[in-house]
Amino acid sequence: MGLKVPEPDVGAGDARRRSSATQRLQEAGALLDGLIAAIGSRGRFQTRFNLIFNLCFLVLAAMPPLNYMIAMSVPDHWCHVPGRELTNYSLDEWKALTIPRVKGESAFEHCLQYNVSWEYVDGLATPGTGNESAVVECQHGVQFDDTWYTRTVPSQERWVCGERLKVANAFAVHQVGHVVGGFMFCQLGDYLGRRPQFFLSMVLASLARSLLVVTSSIYPLFLIVSILGGAPIGAVFEAPLALSMEVSDSERRGHIAMMQLVGWSTGMCIVPLVAWACRDWVPFMLITSLPSLGVVFFFRMFPESPRWLAAKGRTHQCLSVLRHIAKVNGRSVPHGAMDVLERIAAAKERHFGIAGLFSSARIIRNTVMISLCRISGFLTFYVLVLNVSNMSGNPYLNFLYQALVEVPGFVMGRYLGDWLGRRWTQAGSQWVMALANFTIVIILTFTSVSWPTTVLVVFIRFGTTIVNYIAYLQSMELYPTCIRQTGTSFGMLAAGALAAVAPYVVHLGSAYDPRLPYAVLGATLVVGGLLASFLPETLHCQLPETLRDAQVFGSDEKYWSFRPHKPPAKGPV
Repeated sequence: MGLKVPEPDVGAGDARRRSSATQRLQEAGALLDGLIAAIGSRGRFQTRFNLIFNLCFLVLAAMPPLNYMIAMSVPDHWCHVPGRELTNYSLDEWKALTIPRVKGESAFEHCLQYNVSWEYVDGLATPGTGNESAVVECQHGVQFDDTWYTRTVPSQERWVCGERLKVANAFAVHQVGHVVGGFMFCQLGDYLGRRPQFFLSMVLASLARSLLVVTSSIYPLFLIVSILGGAPIGAVFEAPLALSMEVSDSERRGHIAMMQLVGWSTGMCIVPLVAWACRDWVPFMLITSLPSLGVVFFFRMFPESPRWLAAKGRTHQCLSVLRHIAKVNGRSVPHGAMDVLERIAAAKERHFGIAGLFSSARIIRNTVMISLCRISGFLTFYVLVLNVSNMSGNPYLNFLYQALVEVPGFVMGRYLGDWLGRRWTQAGSQWVMALANFTIVIILTFTSVSWPTTVLVVFIRFGTTIVNYIAYLQSMELYPTCIRQTGTSFGMLAAGALAAVAPYVVHLGSAYDPRLPYAVLGATLVVGGLLASFLPETLHCQLPETLRDAQVFGSDEKYWSFRPHKPPAKGPV
């Protein structure tokens, strides 16, 4: 359906008609709020739904997006120089004899060796023919360190040295899949409903990740399957969150989002532990991907959103869902509910699809700013996760530490979001993380001690959790019902598009200067915090129901206002 373009004022009659239409739409939203409150907006249905879909299944849904990152880890490697088996040298002694060190560092080169042959006498090696000081690329292949990984995709397929960019390209293509999938799925929830979007995305993510284990030897096919695996990532999280928020009161929105993100963090904590137990990427991918298919057995417990059905004018289906929720909550639908739904259907605003995001200057402004804020959070997250293999120590524990810090991050995000408001919590968190990144740049300039960097990286992940939590919540609260999932998905689409550069940012650190990734992140977060400070406050605000509501939302707010909105008076629950 095409986008409505507001017509110019040509007379008092037009103004009265527009005012009357707006009033009818606002009254329709209030009527639906009343129905939701009457059947219970924080009852047994909401509790059961959140525990199953916004917590338990989010644990499983978090695994496929994250297992890809570990499976694509590049273990430490060096040129294989044959002959050590004829000597008494240890591996480190043989490497010191045959592999040059990185200039100015103690680490060995990954893809270079001395250009010399060796003669063996009594278990000792002495230089034979060749120039001992000359350095050449690996002549006999590459040897991988198996301390932490028995097999990963890059070690199995030898995507190192001259083939190293295949890893970065695979990550970038995976993010392209996220963008393409976001474009496809972003309107699915608003056109076909929250229910089909969720189940299709869960099944696709599970199957695509499982297929990676049989396609890695054919690089183009591996990239195609990576795209399919990245496509449904955003929809997996948005559909259950949107439905739950649309049938719950405003004071529960922060709790619902936090519950979902705790499920995400729990899944993140499980993934490195499973990887540590397996050490082989093939069984690891299957164990962390296939369980998501179990969602199909819970299809009947995921109803369609009554707000979405009402917005679509599907009154009979909406009434059926309301009766189901009321029954679970031990209540009943009020008499005359069908009359109310028919009034809502008659007043419904027919703005759907991505065009609704560009229906007014204020909606465009909010869309651009929240998308850029999500970009800074996503880019920071992906760079830190992908950079785990470049950090010293146990990679599984490094990954686990970053995951564990997310749980208190969500708790702190909810506390700060309810205390300072969404706007200043996000802006302040981004600026503090920017300072931490610039501090890492200074540390790496003057010392090679690793533990201060590790501590600051974990702290930045803590802050990234707050930023992504608040931005996620704001996306759900800024957009009206008719484009809520489209707007939220559009922000994730934009963030996924820019996050495609994350592997190249990490490559800057491994190939050129380890300070560069942190400098890039610091600059990005400074800009992200500035943009976040211009977003309208959404704490305790009534969700906009129509595009007209969204066009004026936050227009009367002062920039330097720190006091969050007071919560509305509680209705019946």
